[in-house]
Amino acid sequence: MFAQGAKSWRRIFLLASIILMLSIASSSEYPFASKVFPENSDIGRPLFSLPARTTVAFWDIGTPGYDESDPVYLHIGPSDGGTTNANDLRLTILGNLSAGSKVTFQDLDMNKPIEQLPSTICFLNINGSSAYDLHDPVYLHHFNYDDNSELDDCAPDMIAGFSERLPYRGREVSSHGLSYALFTDNYKLFISDNLIDKPKKVGEWRGLCIEMIRGLKADYYHILGTWLIKIQTPKIVAKGSCWASEPAGSMEDDPKSLFIRTNDIRLSSMEGLNAGTKVTNFDVDQNKLVAWPALAIFPGPAMDTTKMGFFDANGNGAYDYEDDVYLNVPVGVSEGVVTVNNVRLSGPI
Repeated sequence: MFAQGAKSWRRIFLLASIILMLSIASSSEYPFASKVFPENSDIGRPLFSLPARTTVAFWDIGTPGYDESDPVYLHIGPSDGGTTNANDLRLTILGNLSAGSKVTFQDLDMNKPIEQLPSTICFLNINGSSAYDLHDPVYLHHFNYDDNSELDDCAPDMIAGFSERLPYRGREVSSHGLSYALFTDNYKLFISDNLIDKPKKVGEWRGLCIEMIRGLKADYYHILGTWLIKIQTPKIVAKGSCWASEPAGSMEDDPKSLFIRTNDIRLSSMEGLNAGTKVTNFDVDQNKLVAWPALAIFPGPAMDTTKMGFFDANGNGAYDYEDDVYLNVPVGVSEGVVTVNNVRLSGPI
């Protein structure tokens, strides 16, 4: 009698141990696009490389070209006909299919034609630190091969060197040598200069006018409707053409500077705007300056694979439906482990 009871208890204990081990090794319970915090249970999980030629792609379901209606995927591994694969990750919502969910054989978007979406995963440096940190929101930022044409012939010089600067909100300045540049959108820039010109349009960037006011010491550029400012010291003046110039003072002249644009995808929640949604016109994060370098890069067919990894939840040695996918930064090594500040690119199943 005692022996039978002991056997029963051993069976119960063994069953409980198996259930516990399975729960530890199962897929993550955390939501899509959430970040890994120090107290989370998936810290330390081993990560493995995703299949070769993984990239970002979209299903063009409306007007030709990428737009607000097109679902976007982390397309994992090649497909023979350029179509969605089983277990591709949705980065946007599609009907009742949530961002972070995986494509299955019975889904409406299985085997649908897709096109590669050149893009980067980047972040907004909202805390002003010199590096990506735990509270910086993350985005999939898309771009076109002809992005530089957005500023016509002045594009390479005009896009470089802008940074956000709070407008001057004080009273009129009466001190000699101190003034402010007033642009047509009523943005005021406090300066130590004497202005010699009124604001004039010198280009456009993504539908927004760029104005310039000339001073004795420098030229002051502003993208209307934003807080973006650039200060440059002119070297050559040529009527009807762009000015070759050098940045003045602390302005950073970085041609890789990018801004959040319409139809970029949030990979973090941002001021009430959910992860998996696309940026629309006049959203609070539109035209925000993103930090550089990017966290991961998807330039056409190539991919920054060293910063993506999956946790092999079922232990079969291959990526499949049960496995969780992570953006493995700041570590940036796919065959590593889950660490604080990694971004979960898949949701619970």
